[in-house]
Amino acid sequence: MESHTKSLLQAISIVDENTTWISGHDATFVLTKDGGASWQSFAHPTGDSLQFRDIHGINNEQAILMTAGSGPLSRIFTFTTPDQWEENFVMEDSLGFLDCIDFWDDQRGIAYGDAIDDSPYILLTTDGGKTWNRADSTNMPKAGKGEGGFAASGTCVTTGENGKAWIATGAGGNCRFLITEDYGQSWREVNSPLVTGDAAGNTSVSFVGDVGVVTGGDLLITDDHSDNCAFSNDGGATWNLSARPQTTGAFYGSSITMVDDQIFAFACGPNGIDYTKDQGQTWINLDTANYWAISMKGNVGYASGTDGKILRISLQP
Repeated sequence: MESHTKSLLQAISIVDENTTWISGHDATFVLTKDGGASWQSFAHPTGDSLQFRDIHGINNEQAILMTAGSGPLSRIFTFTTPDQWEENFVMEDSLGFLDCIDFWDDQRGIAYGDAIDDSPYILLTTDGGKTWNRADSTNMPKAGKGEGGFAASGTCVTTGENGKAWIATGAGGNCRFLITEDYGQSWREVNSPLVTGDAAGNTSVSFVGDVGVVTGGDLLITDDHSDNCAFSNDGGATWNLSARPQTTGAFYGSSITMVDDQIFAFACGPNGIDYTKDQGQTWINLDTANYWAISMKGNVGYASGTDGKILRISLQP
């Protein structure tokens, strides 16, 4: 696709078959209203210092954007075309760092960031992103030292039906899932089988029903294989490592979808995109370019990455 930008594009939000938003660095994001045939580029008016590491499209005119960075560089905005901005959240703690956001519906949403005390940093909204408040830590596991998410593809948190959500954590030797079934009011933890390390762990999690895929790896290992992909068939209660994908290095993004009862799962990273039709028993390489994010909805989706790349993908079972 012609994105009309050369900025790194690293988070994708598919609203419907026509509308998709993709955000990235240099305060840049793009929008298609015609299924990818054409794209319009936007930018925040203050300049290119903001990094839009995640985005949630509400409709073909409005989106929620999250920036990542230390302290006040982590923010959440509401954008309405063509150029209306509303700043909804600014990180006050200098040690804070937002990683990703997602929404259950048009009112209830969640944001996750690196731990800044002994509790996971989770924000919740119940008014469509206008206000955000930190979740009560009473009913959640303690945070590990240095634990957080990787703000690489906007998919370290994903929401599901009936208040379910999964947070994929990593870094500092941590690698686990935080799981809620009540819109973030209480949480439990489940260990992940992926590789651990200072710059390793889970990077991305995606579910279709109770079937989920998690990707990750060690970001310092760029040209070799590691335990960087696993699947769950029980809503995230248990996970099993997949066979090793074709692509080496860490994966930054994942997506899973079902087409006519056939499940397709995707993993992408700086060395390419792989997909599987048998929950990781075998993998097929799709592309070898540098992609940070991938998102499928039904039988159509997109991958995005460096130099403004956007790849449109269509599936046949």
